[in-house]
Amino acid sequence: MILKKWKKKPEPVFVSIGCGLHQLKLIQEARKSGFLVIGVDANPQAPGMQLCDLKIQESVTNYKDIYIALQETLMVSNVTCVLSKSFGEAVKTACYLGEKFDIPLVPFNRIDDFIHKEIMKAVFTASEIPTPEYKIIDAKTFRALHGNRFPLVVKPLVGHGKKNVELIQDEGGLQNYFSGNTPKKNRFLLEEYIAGDEIIAAGIVHKGIYHLADISDKITSLPPYFIDIIHISPSKYYHLKDKIIEIGQMITDAFEITASPLIMELRITADEDLYCIEAVPEFGGEYLPDILIPERTGYNFIQETINAVSGGSFTPPRAQASKKTIVVRYITGRAGTIQSVQDNGDTHSRDLIFGKMFKKQGDITARPATNHDRIGVVITGGKNREQAIDNAEQEVEKKKIIIQKTASATEQQNA
Repeated sequence: MILKKWKKKPEPVFVSIGCGLHQLKLIQEARKSGFLVIGVDANPQAPGMQLCDLKIQESVTNYKDIYIALQETLMVSNVTCVLSKSFGEAVKTACYLGEKFDIPLVPFNRIDDFIHKEIMKAVFTASEIPTPEYKIIDAKTFRALHGNRFPLVVKPLVGHGKKNVELIQDEGGLQNYFSGNTPKKNRFLLEEYIAGDEIIAAGIVHKGIYHLADISDKITSLPPYFIDIIHISPSKYYHLKDKIIEIGQMITDAFEITASPLIMELRITADEDLYCIEAVPEFGGEYLPDILIPERTGYNFIQETINAVSGGSFTPPRAQASKKTIVVRYITGRAGTIQSVQDNGDTHSRDLIFGKMFKKQGDITARPATNHDRIGVVITGGKNREQAIDNAEQEVEKKKIIIQKTASATEQQNA
C-alpha cells in the first residue's frame, strides 16, 4: 500500500498597494481572513508595513516595477487579492496587477475612465447615466462662452480632495477662477449646478452585480467650496435605494467592473430626481467603510470587498432597520495657528465612537478650501439624527480648540 504525502495547501496571498495609516484596516482584515500579506509602499517605515509578511519598497504608482518585484517572491504563485484603500493611481496599480494575476477588478484599460473626469462624464452621457450637463473649457475658450446659466461648478479634470472645486455665481467669478489657476493651458470641467441635497452611496460590485451597502447624507461647507463637514447615516433618502442601485448597476456595466468597491456621489432635487456627480472604484474616505457603515449596519464592508475580489464567500449587504444614527463630524477652522487644543484621542464616552485631531498645537490652519484643510474629526452615535449631531457638537466643544487668527497683510504693514 502506497501512502501519499499530503502537502499543506499554501496560504492565499494579499497584496496591499500602500501601507499608510488609511491602509491599516484593509491589511488587518486581510490577515483576519487568513491571507499572507505583501505590503507595497515607498516608505519602509509606513505603519502598515509592520503588519506585512513581506515588504516591497516601491512607489505605489510604479505598477510595472511592482509586478517585477512580486515575480521575484516565492509567494507570487498564490496571489489571489490585490487592493488599495488609496485613490487614483494606487487603484490603477491594483487593477494592473489584478489583470496580471487573473484577479477580477476594473479592467486596466478602463481605470483611466474614472481618473479623468472628462472621460468619466462622457461615459455617463453615452450610457444614459443621469449626470449634470457639462463643458470642457480652458483659459481661452471660457471667454468665448455665452449664455451660461449660473451658478456653475468648475473643477479640474484630474484631482481629489475637492481641490480647486468651486461654485461660480457669474462671469466675473469665472474670470477670477481662471486668473488664479495656472498654467493657462490647463483644462477644466464646467458643470451645471444641481440644487438639492447630496448623498454618498457606498457599494460593492461582486461578479458584475452592484450591491448597495449604505447611503449617507453629506453636508458641505458654504459656497464657493464643497468641503465635506458632516456625514449622517441612515440617509433621509434611504427610500430611494432601488433607484440608487439601478444607477450603481448602470455604472458597473458601463465601466465593465467585475469586482470592486464603488462609491457614488449623487445629488437629489426637490422632486427626488437623482444625478450622479462622480463615481470611483474605491473604498472612499470620510471613515465610511471603516467605521460608519459597520457601526450602523453591522456589515463589514472592507472584509466583504476582500471576499468579492478574492473569490471568497461573499455576503451581500441587507437593508436593515436603523437602530441608531451615526455622524461623522469634521472640524474646520479659520486661517491662523492652533494656540491650544485639548486632545484626549479616543476618550471613553458612551456616544463617542472615534475622535482624532489631524493638527496639533502650533500647527498652521487655513480657511477650508479643500478636504485637506480640516483639522480633526469626531464620530458619534445617537438614538436619532438630532441626538447624534448634538453629541458630535458636544465632542467638538470638549476639545476647546483656540486658533490665533493670522494677521492680514494690511495689519502686518501697520504693526
